[in-house]
Amino acid sequence: MIIKVFQLEKVVKDFDQFLSLLLYGPNEGLIREQIDQIIEKYLNFNEYEKIIFNAKELDGDSQALDDILRTVSMFHEKKLIIVESLKDKHLEVIKDICNNPPKNIFIIFKSENLIKSSKIRNFFENDKQCLALACYEDDKRSIMKTIENFIADNQLKLGRDVKDYLLQSLSVDRMVSKHELEKIKLYYKDKKTNLELDEVRNLLNDSSSKDLSKMNESVMYGNTSMSSLIINKLLSEGSNPISLIRGLINYIQRIQITKIEMIKGNSFDNAIKILKPPVFWKNKDSFQDHCLRWPLRSIEKILYNLVEAEIACKLNSQTSKINCEKTILIIASNGRKYFNN
Repeated sequence: MIIKVFQLEKVVKDFDQFLSLLLYGPNEGLIREQIDQIIEKYLNFNEYEKIIFNAKELDGDSQALDDILRTVSMFHEKKLIIVESLKDKHLEVIKDICNNPPKNIFIIFKSENLIKSSKIRNFFENDKQCLALACYEDDKRSIMKTIENFIADNQLKLGRDVKDYLLQSLSVDRMVSKHELEKIKLYYKDKKTNLELDEVRNLLNDSSSKDLSKMNESVMYGNTSMSSLIINKLLSEGSNPISLIRGLINYIQRIQITKIEMIKGNSFDNAIKILKPPVFWKNKDSFQDHCLRWPLRSIEKILYNLVEAEIACKLNSQTSKINCEKTILIIASNGRKYFNN
């Protein structure tokens, strides 16, 4: 059964014996936000044992998840199971669980953006015992709502020019946007006057953001040596490997969107008009080079590889830096052939 974000609180609070929820879509930040809301606001979390389960384990043992669900906890009456990396090939396992549901279980399935023909998506949308909530990228209305909620929650005073700038510059990923807004909150804490537009611009374009932009440009130009230098600089300064991967994903997705518009017959200048935030004029030439030289098929492949690398980083923090650098440098190496480096 399909539900909307505004229905989630009631659904969770009405939960009794068994609840199965699929969260899917391209907005990873919104998915994480919904899970945080469930844990922090909608549930009496002290009653629950929280377990993270990676669906890849089902490839070797189809009973692995069912065993966890039906094992009685010694310390908690109920269980909250978060299942990550769910794929269509796991459908039969999910069906078996939902058709013979265990008691006192709330299970959340996380997945990437699922097409309409996805077996998993169709099952959750059509089964009356299951729920499906799509988490798409934020549009202007939802970004503005995020801004307004942030202002109200922190009792800030931001001028219309600052709000307009934030509306244009914040990411379509909810968690990235909140991270940027957190910078404003920390800066504003000890400030007695209203924030000016130039101050906000400087806050949201710090040195690490500029280095990340340089890294994206170097990678897509196939400049492996420069890419390696910037990656190591960012990591040595404390940047999270996942943030580097997500930053590159965001940049490449913008290339993908532009290329699709150009394939439809739009010129480059018209194609980039739909991008939010807009392409910064200083980066327009390099962005156009990447859009023109990189084939769409290659773009789709490296996006898949980056998502897999992000998952690997989440599963093993000890090797996350190595996985991050290796994946990004492979992409840079592949980029050489498009720019004769």
